[in-house]
Amino acid sequence: MFSKLVVRNSIRSHKENALFMGSLITSIIAFYVVLSLSSQDVMRYLKTLESDAINKLFSMIGVLYGFTLFIVFALIFFASKYQIERRSHEFGVYIMMGMKRTKLFLMLLLEDIGSSLVALLIGLPVSVLITEVISLLTVKFVGIGFIGHQVTWSSKAALLTAAGFMGVKLVSFIILSFSLARKEVGTLLTDAPDNVRKKGYPVLQALLLLTGLTLLIYAYSLGVEGTAWEQTKTLGKTVIVGLLGTILVFRGLRFVIDLIAKKTSSGKLHVFTFRQVEDGVIFKSGTMAICSLLILVASSCLACGVATFVSYDLYEKERVDYTFTNIFNGKEDPMKTIRELGCEDEFYYLSYMRISHPYIVGGEPGKAFESDEFAKLAEEVDPTYSYHNRSDFMDGFPFMIRLSDFNAQVVAMGAEPIDIKEGELGLYRSSTFARDELDSKVLPQRPHVTLAGKEFVMTGEARHDPIVTDSFITLSSALIVPDEDFDTFTAGREEVYVNGILDHKKYSKSELTQTYMRLNEIFDKTDLEYESYLSNMGRQLFYLVAASYITIYLALIFLVVANTILAVQFLMGQKRTSRRYKTLVKLGADHQTLYKTSKRQINWYFGLPIAVAAMSTVFATKALFNGLLSSRTRTHIDEMIPVILVVVVVFVLIEYLYMHIVKRSSSRFLETLMTPEREE
Repeated sequence: MFSKLVVRNSIRSHKENALFMGSLITSIIAFYVVLSLSSQDVMRYLKTLESDAINKLFSMIGVLYGFTLFIVFALIFFASKYQIERRSHEFGVYIMMGMKRTKLFLMLLLEDIGSSLVALLIGLPVSVLITEVISLLTVKFVGIGFIGHQVTWSSKAALLTAAGFMGVKLVSFIILSFSLARKEVGTLLTDAPDNVRKKGYPVLQALLLLTGLTLLIYAYSLGVEGTAWEQTKTLGKTVIVGLLGTILVFRGLRFVIDLIAKKTSSGKLHVFTFRQVEDGVIFKSGTMAICSLLILVASSCLACGVATFVSYDLYEKERVDYTFTNIFNGKEDPMKTIRELGCEDEFYYLSYMRISHPYIVGGEPGKAFESDEFAKLAEEVDPTYSYHNRSDFMDGFPFMIRLSDFNAQVVAMGAEPIDIKEGELGLYRSSTFARDELDSKVLPQRPHVTLAGKEFVMTGEARHDPIVTDSFITLSSALIVPDEDFDTFTAGREEVYVNGILDHKKYSKSELTQTYMRLNEIFDKTDLEYESYLSNMGRQLFYLVAASYITIYLALIFLVVANTILAVQFLMGQKRTSRRYKTLVKLGADHQTLYKTSKRQINWYFGLPIAVAAMSTVFATKALFNGLLSSRTRTHIDEMIPVILVVVVVFVLIEYLYMHIVKRSSSRFLETLMTPEREE
């Protein structure tokens, strides 16, 4: 009999609490996905390129796991508390009929274990499927290919997921059980009293609302302008001001809701609907503010994470695939070694790139370059130029690039050569330090400069073509110098590199990556010192994958927690005010009328935090882009907008799904109130 009761209660609980079960399953999925990172193909691949960075990331997983346990505990605690309060009358009846509290405790424990096992049995297989799909999509997206793919199942991740989930469930159950054990039978059998309505002061509420909006606008301005990221102190101030502003906005929303209730009328029970919403804002303004902030963090992290990952494919398509440096070390010419290895035919382009500083015989190197006219024209375009460009090529000792080497390479990459003549200089800036608006206004004026004692004019357009493999050497700015002048100024002391470009038209993305790996294996067996695009891609991909995985993971956790808390708080509040609904039933209200007012309350109860979070997300995402993304990635923000819009659509669908589930739960609860109770 006892076992049948446990089974029947468990089945009924699963049917009535689809939201709670869905949240539990989502938490399990999130746990497993992040814990199984080390088993995914892309991480195994990256470990061969960036083992130290990957190991550091894996060491952080424990911290992330602990933080998530705390967040999920809050989710489970609130949801379980609602379940117990919803069944309080049932528990009182059990005790009245002679069930001992220890047996009641055992019954609830078995039900809890049963629901946990069901969630694990559903969540873990779904988690494995999701990680498998993520792994396959990721390796396809980055061009690693499906060769050597391994199943992403991780027994360690599964055990940690199960242990952590069952642990927080057990702790939550014990705390709530002690609270239940202290309640008297009469308390369990009696519905919780309504909250005592607080007197409102409209002027004070309006003032709080205006103050909150002012603080939010100030926080937004700091974030969007990038000021918030200048110092830790400024960032902390921005966060605190934003938090305080959000809390004050929700404290002052009662003023707006009160106006709507008084000034408008839209259907039956209009005033009742908004008085219910007003009570929610009065008594749960702190909870609503916290949920709004969680939704804000979730939506911002989701947009930033997806945009970060997608930005991997937005970097320059034209690139140098290999740079060899043995020449600089006085060893054998790499060109000769490559020919002896039979690898020359693999390259579409293989040639030298010469870079150097100018030298003046008997002079000071720091006085090799004078650019007063350029600086003057630049300051007319941008008054802050002099302050922000002390480390630019105008510092008097610039790098120089040999014109013929530069032109030969850019032509091989499909770009137009730079056309400069004797007595002219070109300007190179890396894409990271591009100043297109400034250079496009200054260079057409052909400013005069002095290089190594010789007069030149600067002309043409600033070029951003890569001159060596990504991280081997990074020149923020340099001068492109005619060959004759370059040879004179360097006096044979130039740095010489051998650059190689593969024929990208011959390979698909995955085939190109496999070619990198095959050539690297050959070159690693020699004394060649080289840098390949594959290694740089690995570093770049590591940061993109790490940033996107963690931000999307946190977004999922925060979104689930925020929506579950909102749902639980609304359903608990509806149960607490059940007497009001019973009064409406006695006055003749039917189920459809009560359901309509309940739906409107849910729309407002969820809509207020979501609306505030949505407005904040626009500015918060912009602030995150300014603070977290590299300058090179920020240049492609416009191309990320469609992706972010897709994320917004997915976000809206998730919120709609949560609201739909809460409406169904509310409808079932209202059905139980339709039979008027007899009062003696």
